[in-house]
Amino acid sequence: MAGATPTWRGAIHNLLEGDLGRGKSGIVLQRFIVGLILLNGVAVILESNRALHATYGWLFSLFELFSVAVFTLEYLGRVWVAVEREPFARFSPWRARIRYVLSPMALIDLLAIAPFYLALFVAIDLRYLRFFRLLRLLKLSHYFDGLRIFSEVIRREATAIAAAMLTMLILIIVSACLMFSVENAAQPGHFESITQAIWWAVVTLTTVGYGDITPITFAGKLLAMVIMMLGIGTMALPAGILAARFSEELNSRREYVSRRVATAYLDGVLDDDEEETVRRLQKELGLSREIVDRMVSSHRHLAQQRSFCSHCGERID
Repeated sequence: MAGATPTWRGAIHNLLEGDLGRGKSGIVLQRFIVGLILLNGVAVILESNRALHATYGWLFSLFELFSVAVFTLEYLGRVWVAVEREPFARFSPWRARIRYVLSPMALIDLLAIAPFYLALFVAIDLRYLRFFRLLRLLKLSHYFDGLRIFSEVIRREATAIAAAMLTMLILIIVSACLMFSVENAAQPGHFESITQAIWWAVVTLTTVGYGDITPITFAGKLLAMVIMMLGIGTMALPAGILAARFSEELNSRREYVSRRVATAYLDGVLDDDEEETVRRLQKELGLSREIVDRMVSSHRHLAQQRSFCSHCGERID
């Protein structure tokens, strides 16, 4: 029995964490969980309607019980097979599991189910329960590589994004102070304090422009024009940083895999071990199978061209 444990653990690891193309069972399971996550988001929205909740409350409760049961089994399964994952394989089983439990994605999985169990012993406001249930949508990053790449980009560019956010905060506060100084006498009801002016500054700098608070003095309108022009550039900074870094990250990952494929084809053949390595890199780096297939096909074609003499056409051994 002891020797069977790794086999079962490896099989469950392939179902939960493995390449989607490895088997139909893995595809069915992962698509089922993705569908359940999406249905949970829909259920939270529909349940907020009092009429629907009064009529179908029992159905929502049954669906919640079923969802928590599935997500609990998924969470426990991921904790159990953590020793099979590449980042934790070098640790002892319990250390690997503890490290996984403390990882961001594992904490999200835990937060998605923990409030349900806490509510059995402690009274929790329904609004907070609803919020934590919506956190289950973040579990989609397990199954969509783009979300994982996006979170990685945010982590790497945290310093630049923080600097841009600090710049935006300073501009908001300065704009609110200036507008308060200019408009307070003319509109004491709207610009009664700097805290009220901050609302106007945020709405204006983000170019939302609700129009509920507007300057009426000439100086206030002139100042508002300057602030709006500054807002166009400043508020776009975080989006520009993320978009540029996201594109760079994707290109970097593609180039890395392309180099690995080219190295594998130096002998003219991509053997089973090399192909498995390429597929593992594809999953780890979040690249689509189509992109990697094109890389493999391109390098295979180049390897075949190198195998023949360009003058006589004879195969070069």
